[in-house]
Amino acid sequence: MVFLVNQSKLKKPTTTSTVYGAVSIINAIATGKGSTLGISLKVKAKITLEPGFTGISKNFANDKLVNRIIRSIIPSKVLNNNFISINLTSDIPAGWGLKSSSAVSNAISLACYKLIKEEIYDRAVLNTAVNSSLWAKVSVTGAFDDACACYFGGIILSDNHYKKLIKREPINNDLWVIIFLPNGIYRGDIMKLKLHKELFNHAFRLAIKGDYWKAMNLNGILINSILYNNYDPLLCAIENNCLAVSYSGNGPAIAAVVYKDNIDNMKASLQNYDGKLIVSQVNNLKAFVE
Repeated sequence: MVFLVNQSKLKKPTTTSTVYGAVSIINAIATGKGSTLGISLKVKAKITLEPGFTGISKNFANDKLVNRIIRSIIPSKVLNNNFISINLTSDIPAGWGLKSSSAVSNAISLACYKLIKEEIYDRAVLNTAVNSSLWAKVSVTGAFDDACACYFGGIILSDNHYKKLIKREPINNDLWVIIFLPNGIYRGDIMKLKLHKELFNHAFRLAIKGDYWKAMNLNGILINSILYNNYDPLLCAIENNCLAVSYSGNGPAIAAVVYKDNIDNMKASLQNYDGKLIVSQVNNLKAFVE
């Protein structure tokens, strides 16, 4: 692929992108089809080109993923004549199923494209992020649903195998997500999710019809029974009038969707369990570049 470097951008070679996080409605591992919901936790990636040097520096790990994204987007002529500095700041805890990898890969992909091109194509940003995640083996399916929810916001339904966005719609801004990060929880074999393909397909059919909260609750029951057997926090959330509750991704984070007037009650209830709570409003905003 040939890139035409935007010389006007290279005269001021610093770009900062902002990408939001997400939580799962339906896990995509079993069927390749998933659904996600944007939240307001965010990642910022600041990328600077310094002419006259070569190399890449960053303030976070995962060389394999980052290098793949950079070398997929920025032409070798630019790489060979510039030092690339990447500074990442994030509200999203990593390793909990809260789509931090998708948010980071999107943020770096978006910033890199803005450095070299005036016009940004959403699909190019997403494809680079998803393909690089698959290549670096930080995702089983490529997490196209996660990438889309982080990038576009709202509720997303997608076919991850074909990188097809099936449905996107905004979500009520009055809704919030209470995220519980449990301590000392062991996760089972995620490949066993595939044994329950038809049940996950049923959850996806519910979501297609707009029954997102039924779909999310079913996903929570399935993920818990297969991977965790730690149903008490989910049952507590249901008993305290959440709209839906589920493990996000492969966990161990648990996400409960509530109306704003139920936040304090839900927090008080979940504080009885050993872990940490995070509160985030839902997000309908698209990723952007400063």
